[in-house]
Amino acid sequence: MPASRSLARTALIGLAAVISACAHNPHHIAYHLGPSLCKEGPPAWTAPDGRQIMYRSWGPARAVPRAVIVAVPGWNATVGDIEPLARYLAAQGISVYSSGVRGQHGDLTAAARHTKGDILDGRLWTSDFCGFARWVHSRHPQSPLFLYGQSMGALIALTAADGIPEVRGVILHSPAVAMTSTPLPVRSFIGLMRALYGDRLLFSVGLIPGDKPALTSDAAFDLLWGLSVDRVRPGFTWRFLDEAMRLGRRARGEASLLRIPVLMLTGDKDPIGTAGVGQHAFATLMKTIHSSDKERVRFPNGYHDLIHDQNKPQALHCVGAWLEREL
Repeated sequence: MPASRSLARTALIGLAAVISACAHNPHHIAYHLGPSLCKEGPPAWTAPDGRQIMYRSWGPARAVPRAVIVAVPGWNATVGDIEPLARYLAAQGISVYSSGVRGQHGDLTAAARHTKGDILDGRLWTSDFCGFARWVHSRHPQSPLFLYGQSMGALIALTAADGIPEVRGVILHSPAVAMTSTPLPVRSFIGLMRALYGDRLLFSVGLIPGDKPALTSDAAFDLLWGLSVDRVRPGFTWRFLDEAMRLGRRARGEASLLRIPVLMLTGDKDPIGTAGVGQHAFATLMKTIHSSDKERVRFPNGYHDLIHDQNKPQALHCVGAWLEREL
């Protein structure tokens, strides 16, 4: 087989692994889709370029929370997906804020312009999150500030942490290590496709087809998640995927500079965060993090979204106990 064809074949296989968690599933399921907090709309905060990005908040009635968590969801997740953890922490006197993500759920400007699923520069993900965290901190200046990111959102949190001096620690929930360790042939192929078809839709929304669990150990929940009207439809562009891969490389570099406390939660059966790169990528990222105060908690039967899976009670307790120690 010619070298060029072999390279293309390798790249395609790798690409399929990276995005397999977003394959379209046409089956219908009769469930009520998603909590009401996922629905797009006000309130919103304003990014420096005027873009309106929704947020949701949970917290105690007290004027000064014991701490404030600023969260960012993952690829095609929603602002409300953090709700189980947010309600758990609110009962402990901790406020939680979750922001939408430019180009996907919660980007109200993109929704109005019908440009969801695309982004010109992924560095805006980081600057948006930094701006949102500073805005939240201005509302609660006396409360310790922590960052939380799930999946792709964990990479955004990693790249933002160094730019926010007030941050006391970072929680990484199932970081998308597939984006930090993407093989060169895959990156080259994605870059080529972006150059040729940057604004062309790449794939539809959903989860791995069939009965195979992916997001959680519950295939029915996964299908419910994929069919939710709150996800980006009809799909994402090659440009969006290329910027996501670039985010992964930046996150790996920023991890080596991180000196604040870090908690990482991972599932040993996670097929999305590690797509195509294997479980060892979690350990590699953990070693890359410079901080001497870092902890990784592994869930042997855990999938990608630990706070919606069978590990939910343990994952919630783990985050709560870590915050108590840091406070």
